[in-house]
Amino acid sequence: MNIWGDLMFRQVSDNIYIKVSNSFDSNIIYINGGEKQILVDAGTGMYPDALNQDLVKIGSSVEAITDIVLTHSHIDHIGGVLPIIEASSPTLHLHKSEGEMINSGDMRLTLSTTFGVEFPPMKIDNLLEEGQNLCIGNVCFKVYSTPGHSIGSICLHMEDQGILITGDTLFPGGSFGRVDFPTGNPQQLVASLKRITEWEFVIALPGHMNAITSNAKRHAESSYEMARSMFRYR
Repeated sequence: MNIWGDLMFRQVSDNIYIKVSNSFDSNIIYINGGEKQILVDAGTGMYPDALNQDLVKIGSSVEAITDIVLTHSHIDHIGGVLPIIEASSPTLHLHKSEGEMINSGDMRLTLSTTFGVEFPPMKIDNLLEEGQNLCIGNVCFKVYSTPGHSIGSICLHMEDQGILITGDTLFPGGSFGRVDFPTGNPQQLVASLKRITEWEFVIALPGHMNAITSNAKRHAESSYEMARSMFRYR
């Protein structure tokens, strides 16, 4: 069954839903991992009541979330962690290159000051690494480091379902994440997009814009070619 109409989460597979943002917020992915309930990215946190209402509609709630996996630490992805922490005690997962900075009290890579937001310190519980198998409940991800948009950007590969969660590295229609924020790097982005074209997946769930529900590798190839042409890297 697919969730359409006025519900904010759309069902992608038996246990995966995506809430596509139409604002500054990132997309938010909900995954039912059995005894664990997971969010991938949390948006800005500007609309916590709406998020809870939308989770309730698919049989969950903010209080039920046990884990939040962050594709990177920009404020539009990590800001929503704060109201969730107030309601529950989720385990936070983030690539170590950004997580270690946050754990030291350095919040610069959240871009909170850039956007005029006061963002308090927090603790990242699990510092992710390239190639790690991250299993939460009955769900497993292969963690890939895909820097370029930011130094700690990751993709999460759910190989058994042919799904790739791409954060702000890969978007639909030949587009990709910007590289003009701190630690953004066009050469690294091109290399990351090239890596993505080498993996096997059918569906891609990006950090912004619509989900790519078929032929996702073709979109990845288009994004790689566009970035390579724009930045003149191979």
